[in-house]
Amino acid sequence: MIIEDLKLENFRIFDRSELHFASDAVFFEGKNGQGKTSLLEAIFFLANLRSFRTLKLNEMKKIGCPFFHISLSFRRPQGWRSMLDVNAGQVRTLSIDHVPVNKASDFTGKIKTVALLPDDPLIVSGTSLLRRRFFDMFISMVDREYFTSLQSYSQALRSRNFILKNRKNDRDILLSFTSVLAESGSNIVNIRKKYIPMLEKIMKKLFDELYPSLSDFHIQMHYTRESEDKTAYMEKTERDLQRDLQRGFTSFGPHLDDFDFVSSGKSLRFFGSRGQCRMASLILKLAELEAVRELNGALGDTVVLVDDAAADLDKPAREAVLEKIRQAGQCFFAFTEIPAEFLLEKSDKFIIKGGTVENG
Repeated sequence: MIIEDLKLENFRIFDRSELHFASDAVFFEGKNGQGKTSLLEAIFFLANLRSFRTLKLNEMKKIGCPFFHISLSFRRPQGWRSMLDVNAGQVRTLSIDHVPVNKASDFTGKIKTVALLPDDPLIVSGTSLLRRRFFDMFISMVDREYFTSLQSYSQALRSRNFILKNRKNDRDILLSFTSVLAESGSNIVNIRKKYIPMLEKIMKKLFDELYPSLSDFHIQMHYTRESEDKTAYMEKTERDLQRDLQRGFTSFGPHLDDFDFVSSGKSLRFFGSRGQCRMASLILKLAELEAVRELNGALGDTVVLVDDAAADLDKPAREAVLEKIRQAGQCFFAFTEIPAEFLLEKSDKFIIKGGTVENG
């Protein structure tokens, strides 16, 4: 699969830009703050309807503009083409091949993306929100059921928390949301338990190959046992109702679960060095890429986005990373200065300056 065209309007610092790609390797080069990362973000957003930088649509609009519009067209190996289109104003609208799409689950998944980003080490060492967000996005990409369960859970959680925050003890309404939380929440937990061991196994192999000092590795999932079963989930939520009313929020469920990356019995979050967290996060993303291959049988519909994430590695590590990610259908790179190992014979290059794009 090759993304052939990307169009932006009022997105981040871009007024209006149109880019055409002819290669399976595309480079965006420029100084910091010029818009390189925003181009990667636009591709990622069209694939996932989420940004890797923010949770708020308004932050992606160019300052002073009421909307942004992004679209891309891509070509499958079989030769047929398709277009994805998002317009985000007061209301977000989606279309595929100019046909409106109402459900996000029908829009996402056409392109699978793995993004290697400078802040990736925070997945290992930062807050639980960052770890949940990574696993939610990874599993949503490869499992439609998880994506729809996550949507249902998030909508019910927002509604229930609104009632709790206003201290309204309307049991009938709260019970209706509790039922949705129990069904979708238990589904989320059990699907997570399915994919975490798979990712852990791949990471162990990659540690053996690329960073043996961390090869004694596993991922520890922290969750409440009652959340595995719908009935037990509902019973616990009912028992916790008075506490939730006092606190003004739902105090139990997969939205509060966490994960630990553990090596030699020690959590890297607490005991890992900066370099160890950096390598663990890089191997996590490479494992994500390999998991997509195992689940889909190929990487032809996968796009890798690299934002200066490999620039600080030594030369052998950069070469190893490049070898892994070049197995994807297409790679997009954003660098202030392209490392020599990444200069490929056949590639597209663009110079990014202040929200404008020039052919390199």
